[in-house]
Amino acid sequence: MRLRFAGLVFFILFFLLAAMIQWPAATLTPWLERASNGHWRLAAAEGSLWHGQATLLTRSSDAAPWEIAQNLHWKIRWSTLWRGRIAADIHIGPGAALLAVSPGGVSLEQFDVTLPATAAVALLPGALGRYGWAGNLRARGNSFVCAWGKRSCNGEIELLWSGAAVTEVPGRTLGDYRFRLAGEGQALHVDLTTLSGRLQISGSGEITGNGLSFHGEAGTSGSDAAPLDALLRTLGRPAATPGKYQIDYRESNTPR
Repeated sequence: MRLRFAGLVFFILFFLLAAMIQWPAATLTPWLERASNGHWRLAAAEGSLWHGQATLLTRSSDAAPWEIAQNLHWKIRWSTLWRGRIAADIHIGPGAALLAVSPGGVSLEQFDVTLPATAAVALLPGALGRYGWAGNLRARGNSFVCAWGKRSCNGEIELLWSGAAVTEVPGRTLGDYRFRLAGEGQALHVDLTTLSGRLQISGSGEITGNGLSFHGEAGTSGSDAAPLDALLRTLGRPAATPGKYQIDYRESNTPR
């Protein structure tokens, strides 16, 4: 009995290995587009699931044109397969990450990658994903692990948003900001601080399966503060100090 079971496991592993070597890289294209709700797509995919390359395209909405985000290169590590773990070295432009899949879930390890803000912010739920954000987002960290089917993640990610801007607000960029994301089970905690810029904002929030919330304070200054005031009124309420706003933003995920 044990011999038959071992033979079956070996056959399955051999089949999966052969499939990854033979299946073309273009197989990933429809999967990525579905997983990102139509915001990400692979173009000019070459090679196989085992070792390939492609160009990552992103768009902020269904009506927006596709834009080039970064070039991708990936290669699966042989050494992890025999431990029941599929791990791929991924190079995203000048950055890199290790993406691993196992029976327990999926993990991102030793990562330091940069993408246009539109590529990531478009994935946010509700109105926040439709503000037309711009700039560059750099994500780095040692480990971020999510379990299959449980909406449960653990680990930390540091996001550095440089040259942040909103298409509805003319003039100079808003500034540079740091987000610290901490996955603690079914909740993702967010801390935000301003590094520099004309929009000063700080606070903390939480993203769960029920929605997101953020509490903090924002302030503007300078001759071009008026457009920012209009934006902040949609997100919060004026504080006692002129030019300051209390941000108390909540958005719930409603079933469709």
